[in-house]
Amino acid sequence: MLKIIAPFKEKEEVMRLIDAGADELYCGYMSPEWARQYTAFEFERKGGGSNFTDLKELTEAVTLAHSRNTPVHLTLNGLYVKEQYPLLLKIISQLEGIDIDSYIVADIGLLLTLREMGCTRQIHISTGGTVFNSEAVRFYKRLGASRIVLDRQTTLESMRTLSDDNPDIAFEVFVLNTLCVYTDGFCTFLHTAGRDSTEDISHEEWGAQQRLHVATAYDPQAESDACWLDYSVETFDHEGKKVTKPDIRPTFHKHLIDGVQCGACALYDINKTKISLLKIVGRQLDAQKRFTSTRFIRAVLDIIENNNGISKIEFIHQVQHLYQTTFNYADQCRGNNCYHPSVILEGGYRK
Repeated sequence: MLKIIAPFKEKEEVMRLIDAGADELYCGYMSPEWARQYTAFEFERKGGGSNFTDLKELTEAVTLAHSRNTPVHLTLNGLYVKEQYPLLLKIISQLEGIDIDSYIVADIGLLLTLREMGCTRQIHISTGGTVFNSEAVRFYKRLGASRIVLDRQTTLESMRTLSDDNPDIAFEVFVLNTLCVYTDGFCTFLHTAGRDSTEDISHEEWGAQQRLHVATAYDPQAESDACWLDYSVETFDHEGKKVTKPDIRPTFHKHLIDGVQCGACALYDINKTKISLLKIVGRQLDAQKRFTSTRFIRAVLDIIENNNGISKIEFIHQVQHLYQTTFNYADQCRGNNCYHPSVILEGGYRK
């Protein structure tokens, strides 16, 4: 049976998420020392407010989860440079004193370093590790990985093939919240509400010596990933004159979808593969939304478990109704907030 892995960022959330139906939990930790020197994005691709900042509280949270036989996984899924390694390894040494079940890693350098250190934690490859085929799975397996988080764009056919061909690796797939049209491991945007910032970039089309100054303005009060914010981009040449090239525009892709981003209807098909875990995304989200998300996916799995032989179309109808009542969504699903819209089309539900 599929299991649910849910995000948390405070000790008080542990029991509520388990009671809501989570089988496993994951979280992040932001060392105050790291925060003084670098940014949260550099450490594990999530911003302020998404992580534990106190080792004592994290230890207590892990102990609580383990009292209910619930594993806890910790994100170390940034991409690190050489200068950051002394502090990074110091933080890992501190974390080694906590009974965390695994590290979620994206950086191959860190993966190799943990291997050389003789790390006894399980290693899970983050979606930032960009696994698209069985050769990549075997590559990470040789480096000690026991689980892989597949990218959002992984098709149901690929899920079936990867899990069939690699029975000794556990696979997680995303199922709820923060749907993105881009490949996570190739994303260089901020996974945080962020702050006002500027950066210099070069644009080779204009010649190697050309430098552009790009100013981006974010909403500091927002509680979401930066690519979901209303933001503006202005480009200037080296003399400070505003230019129109390269053509950088706000994506505003939040306006392209409505409702809660969801892949629940696909669980009928995913349940027939050897995929083992469903990942609810959104450590940065409001706690109540994460509790509701967990209860919703647990209820969807109950539909499968309690209705042996249910048809795909009936399953989709029940899930759609549950979605509408859980998230107060009045309209019929249009598929533009769906991880796997082809499932709805195949099931004949959309009109």
